[in-house]
Amino acid sequence: MIVKREVLLKAIVTDRLKAQLKEAVEGAIGQLTDSQEEMEKQYRRLMLEVQRMDATRAMAVRQQVDVERRKHEDAKKDLQEQLAEYDELQMGEEFVLRTLEGTVEIQLGDNFFEKVRGAEIVIEDDIVKEIREQGPAGPA
Repeated sequence: MIVKREVLLKAIVTDRLKAQLKEAVEGAIGQLTDSQEEMEKQYRRLMLEVQRMDATRAMAVRQQVDVERRKHEDAKKDLQEQLAEYDELQMGEEFVLRTLEGTVEIQLGDNFFEKVRGAEIVIEDDIVKEIREQGPAGPA
């Protein structure tokens, strides 16, 4: 029988990896900034229209936009923290890129928990360097 399990994808930190990670985050920050600017433009146009018609509606729109501003700022702060973490990565260390879903074959007599315990794939500059199967768990 085949069952699903988690597989960690790890990368060995290289200059290339750091540059790729930072570029992705910087791109996301740029998109977020562009989105914020567009939201502010739309907000100003909308407020001109709404204020003429209904002060209560204008207040509700203002509150809604404030919530969105906070969300954008929180997201930007998180991305900037992530960028700082990437700056701190040391060459040669392993860095978890993501968790993948894999499968493993289970047969009668297998220790189920040892079989489904996660595996790891280690890459360096996109090349697979090592595949690790988790061994038996130590004492709990």
